[in-house]
Amino acid sequence: MRKFLKRRTFLRGATIGGVATVALPKLDAMLNLEQTAFADGSTDAVRYLSWFMGNGFVLDRFEPVGTGESWQLNAHMQPLAGVKDYLNVVTGLTNRSKETITHHEGMTVFNGYTMVDIGQGQGFFSNPGGPTLDHLISEALAGQTPISGIHLGVSKAQSPADYGWTMHALSHRGYLQPNEPITSPSAAWQSLFGNLMQDKDDRELRLSILDSIKPEVDTLKSELGPQDNMRLEAHLESIAALEAKLAVAAPLCELPMDPMFENSEPINNEQLTLVNELMSDLMAYAFSCDLTRVATLMFLEGAAEPQLGEVQGAQGSWHNASHNTNTWAVGNYYDNGQIYMMERFGYLLEKLRDTPDFDGNNLLDNTIALMSSDASDGSVHAITRQPMLLAGSGRGYLKYPGIHYQPAPLSGSYNYGQWPTPSSGNCSDVLLSILQAFDPTATWVGEEPDQWGEGAGSGTPLPDILA
Repeated sequence: MRKFLKRRTFLRGATIGGVATVALPKLDAMLNLEQTAFADGSTDAVRYLSWFMGNGFVLDRFEPVGTGESWQLNAHMQPLAGVKDYLNVVTGLTNRSKETITHHEGMTVFNGYTMVDIGQGQGFFSNPGGPTLDHLISEALAGQTPISGIHLGVSKAQSPADYGWTMHALSHRGYLQPNEPITSPSAAWQSLFGNLMQDKDDRELRLSILDSIKPEVDTLKSELGPQDNMRLEAHLESIAALEAKLAVAAPLCELPMDPMFENSEPINNEQLTLVNELMSDLMAYAFSCDLTRVATLMFLEGAAEPQLGEVQGAQGSWHNASHNTNTWAVGNYYDNGQIYMMERFGYLLEKLRDTPDFDGNNLLDNTIALMSSDASDGSVHAITRQPMLLAGSGRGYLKYPGIHYQPAPLSGSYNYGQWPTPSSGNCSDVLLSILQAFDPTATWVGEEPDQWGEGAGSGTPLPDILA
């Protein structure tokens, strides 16, 4: 009978002042018989995050110029220039929500379900019809990290006219099970790190460890095949070469300090840039410490009414600006706000890119981030051609450098305040593509089609964006 090793197998030996621990490389003995996954069901660390900004896009300034590998950033995506190679952009697909009541249907691009309970409460009312993608991924990764997911927000503002849970949370475990976003950086720190203690600097204990584990190495060699023994020898040699560097290396995961900032300012005076940076930093810390591999960040809720004071030319609420096409001209409030939002998303992506991961790559190499909104054209709540931007390569799962996938270009007659055309396909194809990076056995995401064959779910991934 074949002997399997657990993926998280360590060699341990006594040293002066403590116990030395050496992680093993990926060995055949850790994999299933097909050599396609770890025998214990665990996976290499790939992270997922959803990022949301409310009230749609200016499509002819957001949709990239050109398609395929030769695409170029349009005006509103310029803040992402530093991470362009990590971007796969999908435009021209249709959000297939079966109902439309304003902003609610746009949230279908994060779960593949038409909202339910429409109109049962006051105002614009609905609840999500099923779990969001992040929760499905959390379930696929269950038990691999201490925290299943962290759900954050930047602005505290909520729409005064929208009720039910569809609009008020980006993450949902299922019907009437929202993961409400934490909007206080200090509270977010407490949720992630409050119960942890900073490891002491153990650099001395990590030196000269090969001798201490020699008995375990000899025992293990007798249980491995020739190829695994070669891998083990190479791994131990690489550790020996790193011993000099370990003498000056800091502990692998240093816990951040509590930012001591509550985000308690009045809605129209929120320090959104600061809050976004604090939340992004905390997410990167949590990923680098492998406390969680799933996160969501709602920058600004759809249909929320704050005036974004940090945006040049701000006058009135952001929601009103999305409906007033006079503010859409280049250099005006809504135009400037689109660039501002992408700068905030860009900060997070660059933070992930600049943070090392355990395997020597950076966090963005090993992350898949989905960014979208609650509409394509926010002035009319359109869900045709609803953009979906994927960032990160997901440990080689997505194309790198990324592409722009677009079944057909935006109509030359499009103008703000119209439902954009042409639009085809299904946004949920993107959701299934992402889910299969974490659960290769997944064959469907979202709702099943009704008796007329209509529905927002999908059983067909989008292969064009896959490596």
